[in-house]
Amino acid sequence: MKRYPLLIQLVLYFFLFILLLFGLIGGLYYQTSSGTIRQQTERTTRNSIDQSSQFITSYLKKLKQTTTVLSQEQAVRQFAQDKSADQEMVQHLMRTMIETDPDLVSAVLVTKDGRLVATDTKISMQTSSDMMNESWYQEAIKERAMPVLTPARKESLTSEKEKWVVSITQEVVDQTGQNLGVVRLDIGYDSLQAYLDHLQLGKQGFSFIINQKHEFVYHPKKAVYSSSQEMQAMQPYIAVKDGYAKGGQNFIYQVPIPDSDWTLIGVASLEGLQMLQSQLLYSFIGLGLLALIMCLIGIGFVLRLWIKPLRDLQTIILRIGAGDAHVRAAAKGSPELVDLAQAFNAMLDQIDNLMQQVKEEEQNARRYELRALSAQINPHFLYNTLDTIVWMAEFNDSRRVVDITKSLAQYFRLALNQGQEQILLRDEIDHVRQYLFIQKQRYGEKLNYEILEDERLGDYQLPKLVLQPLVENAIYHGIKEIDRPGLIRVTTEVSGDSACVSIFDNGQGFDLSGSTDQTLLRLGGVGLKNVDQRLHLQFGEAYHMEIDSKANSYTKITLYLPLSSGDESS
Repeated sequence: MKRYPLLIQLVLYFFLFILLLFGLIGGLYYQTSSGTIRQQTERTTRNSIDQSSQFITSYLKKLKQTTTVLSQEQAVRQFAQDKSADQEMVQHLMRTMIETDPDLVSAVLVTKDGRLVATDTKISMQTSSDMMNESWYQEAIKERAMPVLTPARKESLTSEKEKWVVSITQEVVDQTGQNLGVVRLDIGYDSLQAYLDHLQLGKQGFSFIINQKHEFVYHPKKAVYSSSQEMQAMQPYIAVKDGYAKGGQNFIYQVPIPDSDWTLIGVASLEGLQMLQSQLLYSFIGLGLLALIMCLIGIGFVLRLWIKPLRDLQTIILRIGAGDAHVRAAAKGSPELVDLAQAFNAMLDQIDNLMQQVKEEEQNARRYELRALSAQINPHFLYNTLDTIVWMAEFNDSRRVVDITKSLAQYFRLALNQGQEQILLRDEIDHVRQYLFIQKQRYGEKLNYEILEDERLGDYQLPKLVLQPLVENAIYHGIKEIDRPGLIRVTTEVSGDSACVSIFDNGQGFDLSGSTDQTLLRLGGVGLKNVDQRLHLQFGEAYHMEIDSKANSYTKITLYLPLSSGDESS
């Protein structure tokens, strides 16, 4: 699984949190605003329809009063009762009423005996019998001297090309209540249309009027009067008294008109609400994204400042892991980070102290181990040398006993080295020289030796008594076992970055096999193994030993010592 930096994780978490927060707040705000706007639309629609209802009520009341006054005029009654009466007076009366009331289009009087008086000459051309058979005439007779409202109809006989009117009819009766005829006032749409069309019901909203039979009294779209398809399209609106239709896209509110069979229906369009909701949504999204980006920039900047000390601390830890133990973390940032840096530095100081203590303890332990290993060498050689002196004394060779004793004294002077564990390479070579001289006195012509020194390595420091065991091993395991004259060659030289010390003998030799440790034990037992361990303790992995040998021919041991650490642990 891919791991992301802490800064990216924190920015991502904050981004998701802020996004969720903005989404929650935006959703709540959107729902609240939508509900508020919807309630405002409903309230506005109800108020507008209620006010329109009051207007229509007053409008109809005035027209009904006019109709009642006309039906009760003495001139009208007298004309309806007297077949010989002149219609001029009735016609003049009706024209006067129309001229004084702009809402009236025309007036018609149809008497019981079939006479017709109209303000419009084209209406006068119709027969009274046809009019008496129409619904408006029959309804007026049925209501017994009460004003009757008719549905909208097209008055095709008027002087205008197309004229839609609503009529108010009322029966004309005599003093005894007997029918004399019917008077009809045709009302134009101008005032009613001008008022209803100005209602604020949305861009696509409208209002219309129906009667109890669901016949259209008024509709801004005239096609509904004659088109069954258009009429059917209005049924969903008619079916809702107070609520929503067509999937909530329109709000419907109905108000019955008092003292009539009319019902005013308002259809409020909510596309404005939807548009406003969309604007709110887009505005909120835009502002939300802008605020989100600004917040993220601010958060990223703050987090970067906050995380930088952590990154610095991480860098310090990596440097310490790489071996730079002296660096320390900078105590900066928040109080928590300052405390962390100080605690980390204190931990590093404590670790340094502990490491220094461990180092000192390891050095002490190494010194004790080196002394212990060196102590194994000195008695071993001393016993052999004393045996040689005893042997020479038995033969009364006093001169050689003196020479050997002097060499032995010089040998131990160098071996003791004033109590120091380190020795210069020239002194170590001189130490070997004294040892070979002593051994030469023992073995005579069977043992020959030569020493080749590189003067550049004279001051090189190494543990004392590391060459003598190798030379001793060459004598006892190489030269001693052959029947021919033997040769031991000690050489020092510089090879690359190493100081090379080699001990060569032309003795018995052997076949190389197995590990270096096994070869050391086979060649020289504990003494040679002791030398290898001491050099490893001194120089570590920078030191190594190479052994080359051939059976019945030679053996060569080469020590590779680091030049740069020649005086280490001195």
